[in-house]
Amino acid sequence: MNDWNAFQEDREFVLSNLQDGNLDHVEVVSRVVETQFFQKFIGDGDLAKLAATYPTPRQKEEVPLWIYLATQLTLKLHGASGFGSLPYILHCGGLRDALEEGRVERKRELDSDQSFLNFKGYNRKNADARRTPCDHDFVRKLSRDTQPEELETWYGTEVASYLKTLGAYDSEGIFMIDGSYLFVPDNERYEHSKLARFDKHNHPISKNEEKKLTPAEQKSCRFRRYYQLVSLSHTSRKSDFLLYSGSRVVRTGGEVQQLVPLVEDFVSSVGRGVMKLLILDRGFIDGKSIGTIKENHGVDVLIPLKAKMDITTDAWRLSEVDGKPWLNWEPPAKKAPVDPPQRPESIRRAEKKRQETIARKKKESGVEEKPRPERVEFKVIPGMELWQECKVPLDVVLMREYMSDGTSSEWGLMTTRRVDDPVEIRELYHVRSACEEGWRQTKCYWDLTGFRSPCFSLVVNQIIFVLMAYTLLEVFLIKSDRGELTKSTRKRLLAELLPDGEKVAVYYANRVGYFSVMEYTDIILNLREGPRRRLAGKVKRLRKSQLTPPQLPQRPTLQ
Repeated sequence: MNDWNAFQEDREFVLSNLQDGNLDHVEVVSRVVETQFFQKFIGDGDLAKLAATYPTPRQKEEVPLWIYLATQLTLKLHGASGFGSLPYILHCGGLRDALEEGRVERKRELDSDQSFLNFKGYNRKNADARRTPCDHDFVRKLSRDTQPEELETWYGTEVASYLKTLGAYDSEGIFMIDGSYLFVPDNERYEHSKLARFDKHNHPISKNEEKKLTPAEQKSCRFRRYYQLVSLSHTSRKSDFLLYSGSRVVRTGGEVQQLVPLVEDFVSSVGRGVMKLLILDRGFIDGKSIGTIKENHGVDVLIPLKAKMDITTDAWRLSEVDGKPWLNWEPPAKKAPVDPPQRPESIRRAEKKRQETIARKKKESGVEEKPRPERVEFKVIPGMELWQECKVPLDVVLMREYMSDGTSSEWGLMTTRRVDDPVEIRELYHVRSACEEGWRQTKCYWDLTGFRSPCFSLVVNQIIFVLMAYTLLEVFLIKSDRGELTKSTRKRLLAELLPDGEKVAVYYANRVGYFSVMEYTDIILNLREGPRRRLAGKVKRLRKSQLTPPQLPQRPTLQ
């Protein structure tokens, strides 16, 4: 049996030792490239099928619409919301390698002897060499002229249906609808934008609520201009992925008015039975909408109760007189993350010591741990029909949570699903945290609010294609057995998926560092005399013994 070696990526450690003339082995490696992503969707004709349904405003197709979709996706994958960066991204991204053979070639300028990419294009209107398959101004104009309402409908129907053909929806059918505020500069030219006062947590606040705050908290409140976005997403019980299946920007009214249209678009295009449970937040409480979703589309709804609702008061009163005992449940202790089997023992000990140091410093500084529920009491009130607006019976799950700091709280959930296990209902609702993590990813790392124009059609275009790129990349990672990357930031994904060219891997003391060819050459040329002699001797011994590279596991690739 072959021996396996574990290597931790530590560029700084390897660089420091390389400058002293120390290394164990050196080799040239290549990483998985973004090309595979586009080969999957272009090579199989998927983008062409989506392009056939795209709501183009053009009467004549000068450039294939699948090129437009591919261009939009590569811009969003690189975090470039401005169309002017398209020529640079095409020259360094993986889309150029995914185009069909013969469409792109590398040439050299006779005067400067510099190489450049020449795209053949898709029409005969340009006599000069093409540096991109389509001009960035074509992409901008088509994005601006596409009607935002039609683009949202296309994403919520055609793209949602396409995700079904990819097998992206699992059998449990857990979906969520959630709202979010997208803040923009205080420029009244942002079409359909709204202005409201927000607290320090970016929650809208009324004048009466603001008066109840302390003077310090009132100072942190401010007026902000924003768009309100409502999105439909799909996840699993383990929250190990998040796929956006629909999105709408609120023009007038509130977010609750978008609830039924999002569900209707999805069910009409994908079919009944795919969406089985819809988890909502309190902001979407509307009895008529809940009844419509259950009766017309066969989708169960799970939503928390508001304290001042009549059904909440009635449920607590019934819990006092029904004579049934409360169900006691203790949440299981949180399991510590399992160390990878290939992690060296020295790193295990260092990490354990680091955690102990962090805990000690928190205790010394008086930082208290966040209270956690130690015991929860449940009671189910089945088949409540006291809410006149809702025409379907509701099962209510009441909970009393007793926290580790001695405090307690009462709250409840209501659902159109028959409740056999209240603990399961509680755990299903906490799946919503996946939705919040998705918003954090798209806002902080995917430049969701990177609007470069106040034009409303370009605002919607930016939102739709960021969510589309994020979703398709999640599907690609899952289908290529790299699901562990689905919660990674865009920067980490870029390091894994974008073309890095050839890298020089330097190994020393079970650590590995990756350097470009130019970086490695510069390091070697600037070594001092002592390290240079030491390194020359090491390389000579490596060549003499013909040391084979360490056996590293191959990364799975998409077939």
